[in-house]
Amino acid sequence: MREITVTQVERCNMALFLLGSIGIAVITRDLMAFFSFAVASAIVILNFRLLKNIIARLILKQEIAKKDLFLALPAKFLLLLGILTVVVIYGNVKASYFLTGLSTVFISILISQLLPFFSSSSQRRQDNGA
Repeated sequence: MREITVTQVERCNMALFLLGSIGIAVITRDLMAFFSFAVASAIVILNFRLLKNIIARLILKQEIAKKDLFLALPAKFLLLLGILTVVVIYGNVKASYFLTGLSTVFISILISQLLPFFSSSSQRRQDNGA
């Protein structure tokens, strides 16, 4: 397997968010299905970016303070849990579209890993230096 970067996953995730939202809006013509997918996908994108920023801050510091770790991760968790709770209770979401939206990061990681298998062999050789 080749190594993928966080930026590649973020790009793929944003493309899935846009294409999935547009596709659901066009195919179903149901505002709640569109809302369910779009909100869930946006929540997952926010979670991924917050986690990336927390890890980057911890890695770039020479000395890791435990209070940063004990404050940042629970704060992120509580923020996202609060957003999910409000959306699920008051948002009247459709479960299947909501769960599909929540899985966009997983799908984007799979796509990022499988994309080289569908590229030409000359491109793969050039990328690998062979």
